[in-house]
Amino acid sequence: MSRTPEYGSDVVVDLMVDLGIDYVSFNPGATFRGLHDSIVNYAGSDIEFIECLHEEISVALAHGYAKAAGKPMAAAVHDVVGLQHASMAIYNAWMDQVPMLVLGATGPVDATKRRPWTDWIHTALVQGTQVRDYTKWDDQPGSIAAVPETIIRAVQITNTAPRGPVYVCLDHEIQEDPIPEGFANLDVADFAAPVDAAPDPEAVERVVDWLVDASSPVVLADMVGRSQAGLELLVELADALALPVVDRERNYNKVSMNFPTAHPLNASGDPDALVGVDVVLALEMRDLSGVLGRTGAPTVRGRGQQAELAAGAKVVNVTMASYVGGSWISEMQRLHAADLQLLVESEPFLRALLPRVKARLADAGGDLRDRVEGRRRLVSERSAAQRKQWRQEAEARREDKPISKELLALTIGDATAGDDRIVSNGSLGNWIHRLWDLDRADQYLGDSGGAGLGYGLGATLGTALAHRGTDRLVIDIQSDGDALYTPSALWTAAHHRLPALIVMDNNRGYNNSVEHAERIARNRTRPAERRGLGTAIDDPEVDFAALARSFGVHGEGPVTEPSELRPAIDRALEVVRDQRLPAVVDVITGLAPFEA
Repeated sequence: MSRTPEYGSDVVVDLMVDLGIDYVSFNPGATFRGLHDSIVNYAGSDIEFIECLHEEISVALAHGYAKAAGKPMAAAVHDVVGLQHASMAIYNAWMDQVPMLVLGATGPVDATKRRPWTDWIHTALVQGTQVRDYTKWDDQPGSIAAVPETIIRAVQITNTAPRGPVYVCLDHEIQEDPIPEGFANLDVADFAAPVDAAPDPEAVERVVDWLVDASSPVVLADMVGRSQAGLELLVELADALALPVVDRERNYNKVSMNFPTAHPLNASGDPDALVGVDVVLALEMRDLSGVLGRTGAPTVRGRGQQAELAAGAKVVNVTMASYVGGSWISEMQRLHAADLQLLVESEPFLRALLPRVKARLADAGGDLRDRVEGRRRLVSERSAAQRKQWRQEAEARREDKPISKELLALTIGDATAGDDRIVSNGSLGNWIHRLWDLDRADQYLGDSGGAGLGYGLGATLGTALAHRGTDRLVIDIQSDGDALYTPSALWTAAHHRLPALIVMDNNRGYNNSVEHAERIARNRTRPAERRGLGTAIDDPEVDFAALARSFGVHGEGPVTEPSELRPAIDRALEVVRDQRLPAVVDVITGLAPFEA
């Protein structure tokens, strides 16, 4: 589309279009009214806006979109107060290393141009300080002429590993002033994006030596699945050397989909996968000590797995942590000892490693091949047995009331087995990964990163937006407590026709807090049966199906009987598949069992 910019905000729009920004989500605010007008009346069809009713939803939507589409979108937030509302979601994106352009506004920095009252209390010095501890970069350009460099740099920085949100604050005068005579916008094509860093060749060769010579190696993976290429490279490496792969599980959601769930070398559920290991290849593990234990500690147990490495075991840590950490929070987790640390992303590391491994195998003798094939048989047998056991455990829960997470995962999985699925949020305590056959990185998008409530619905809308014109089935396993932070996201889902199956894991409480309440009461020999006080959401009970209908979204439930579960899901699926609209199924599940 040919157009001639007239105002500063038109310049911003042109830059976003040239940089590949297709969408802007926002809750309207007066300080970015110039940008709002340019998006509505100047951008044409080149940028679509997504209207939200809360800034946390706007940013969470951009968060989910980036993970689903593999590129950033923009979220616009109103001056000081809008940025305060958005701050939790920005923090989640920071912790999740997700690219995002957050466009803020202020009005006016020149105090002589401020209206009484509002302009004064909504203008900060400098506004970016509010989110500076959890954004990669922020800027507040002082003129229209400075805007192009700021926007181009912002998008380059957010797209460069380790990725994260950036914040650009636009003075309302800059947005609304006419373009000065002689102004010329920058050509985005003149500014090449940075090339990803590559690993040191000598370090790669050392890793090859250790893996080939190992008798009991293991791969730990946490963020490999942020790219399909990374996942495929890991599968190829694992197949070549028969390496068992532990795709990290958590109490909440997994970070990403790192390895095919049904692959015979998937050792994620093997309780002994980390016992006797002599080489650990850790790929972008956010918390290596959480898996291997504190440095110097002989064992650690978590999520059913015990780490008890062999004496003299080698640990290779492929991580970007040194480029991420700040001093405001401890996002780097505990420092863990490593024999070799490579500051590089998993994909370029694996791309450099794999040819060297294949070359070594081509020259290998029979002893290495026998060792590899023996390991393959052992890991494959244990993996198959574990998946069979999980299926049996889930089948045994078919009559349980309240409905169990195992049955919910099993039923949704069976109902959608023929669909091209993408899980935008939720994992039902990892039961989705135990029961479903997932083999692509984009089939599961991980958690919020920062464990901040209010993420799920917004992220699901972003995922649905990225796949709105396709036949992909977006599935949100939505906890009730998280949904109650941002319920108006359902209006955006209906208004913008964003198709998603939203299944409520509605245990009518903050389950994590319920568990903590019981634990602390027992530690203090106090009544653990009072664990629901201050943690339950049951008086009154929230009817999420009715809530959905009030926002114009199809609602099913509340589903309390196991026999009602599959029919309710099937009816909702008809709406999502055939009408390409959102639907909510409110399923009543149980809190963590009370240990009397």
